[in-house]
Amino acid sequence: MAADGSEYVDEIKALVCETFDVDPDTIDENTPFAEMGVDSRRRVRLLATVEVEFGIDIDLDELDRLVDIRGAATVLAEAIDAGAKPRKRGLPGFLRRNRLS
Repeated sequence: MAADGSEYVDEIKALVCETFDVDPDTIDENTPFAEMGVDSRRRVRLLATVEVEFGIDIDLDELDRLVDIRGAATVLAEAIDAGAKPRKRGLPGFLRRNRLS
């Protein structure tokens, strides 16, 4: 059974509000990031923030599922449930993999 991310919604909401300077009283877990002015580039930033905060790597292919707080929480929960390994210090995984020489 896939994780639904409920246990991470509050933490993701706090990260979203802090990262994008959003008033938490103006959004809920289903508010589309697009309504907050969060475009794909900013979703990459959120993915990196989640990776750093939780110390894990999340596949960049999951970016399309980060459409709202609930989606981001679900992606995080699934990564943790799948045994995402804590990463070593340094750049988030997708930046290490896509880093230009």
